[in-house]
Amino acid sequence: MSKLHRRPHGPPPPRPFAQLVRIEGDPAYRDRYFPGLSAAIAQRGHWRSAEVDALVGRLRSPPG
Repeated sequence: MSKLHRRPHGPPPPRPFAQLVRIEGDPAYRDRYFPGLSAAIAQRGHWRSAEVDALVGRLRSPPG
């Protein structure tokens, strides 16, 4: 089964932003023309997950 991609509803984005929308919405395009970007996005996600896990740990620990 092929993977369905999300397509924005409504009018197309203004010309200066059309490529940014394609970069964000099409992983194959991003990997081909911006190979380091996917890795940077994944790393940012890992950092954010670690920060959230640390925050949750602090909130669950008893005060004092």
